Amino acid sequence: MATYNHILVALALDQSGRLVLKRACALAELFGARLSVLHVVEYIPIESGELLMTAPVDLTQQLEQQSRQQLEAICAECSIAAENVHTATGPVTPQIQQLAEALQIDLIVLGHQPRHGLAAWFNHTEENVITRARCDVLAVHVG
Repeated sequence: MATYNHILVALALDQSGRLVLKRACALAELFGARLSVLHVVEYIPIESGELLMTAPVDLTQQLEQQSRQQLEAICAECSIAAENVHTATGPVTPQIQQLAEALQIDLIVLGHQPRHGLAAWFNHTEENVITRARCDVLAVHVG
């Protein structure tokens, strides 16, 4: 059986994220692994007439700072050190991949919520991470 030395948990800043983090903390404790946490702030498209633009840099930085504060508060509940807490801005899957490679992650843990109807056609972050990751991925059912 493979042993995990460094686990990366990618979270949403909501109750489902807290559930995913608790599961990842339990896994890290079970394996005696280091745990790193990531929240990605996605680019916000702004409609300007007929043009679709990304949010101004200052707004993006403000959102990332707010997300960082929320993430640190959630991570404090599980006694995760600030140096293991990461935020990034951009498309979610590539940001997860980049950090996982940079930190030499053995296991990525993220939430999975089944989608129905039109929602099933959009936002397949979990599936994208699973198919593109170079390490094991655990999708925690949060639906």
